[in-house]
Amino acid sequence: MDAKALWDDRFKKGLSSLVKPDPFFITMYEQHISNTYPSGGKVLDLAAGIGRHTLYLANRQWQPTAVDISAVAIDQLKEAAASLHVHVDTFILDVAHYHLQPESFDLIILYYHFDRALFPEIFKALKPEGLFICKLAVSKPTDLQVENMPLQKDELLSLVSSFDLISHTERPVKDRGVVEYLGRKRVPDF
Repeated sequence: MDAKALWDDRFKKGLSSLVKPDPFFITMYEQHISNTYPSGGKVLDLAAGIGRHTLYLANRQWQPTAVDISAVAIDQLKEAAASLHVHVDTFILDVAHYHLQPESFDLIILYYHFDRALFPEIFKALKPEGLFICKLAVSKPTDLQVENMPLQKDELLSLVSSFDLISHTERPVKDRGVVEYLGRKRVPDF
């Protein structure tokens, strides 16, 4: 089963854990994001699923764009947006194929979708001093040097080294770990 069919099937069955905004997201929004952007801004939610963070922000004057590989998830997101009377730009495609325009977004969200090649693109797509928030699964350490190797313990900070750190926590969860991160696009001093 390809990734699109797999996620379509999962969203058809329902993923109740992906309905409410993540607690880390809410905390970072209340402590940092809303202070930086009190009137909202342009936000990109990569691998948005049914839009738990997209809809939260759309209700707070943000102009959201949501990208997900699952047509089922995007359809559910569109229905929820219509019922809330908010507008969301949506794209059904693998985030690796979404063209990130330079300096287009004030905030980029990436939850539970890991692709090392995305990080430099995310940095470029943020406006100066834009924010990047993510939560990702962390695998047990491995000696494998494989292109598709999962995120390793303590690896995220090296992938976001061009950002100024606002918040970072890495902790064990069940048989793996999780990393939560919020950073600001560093603007070079001239």
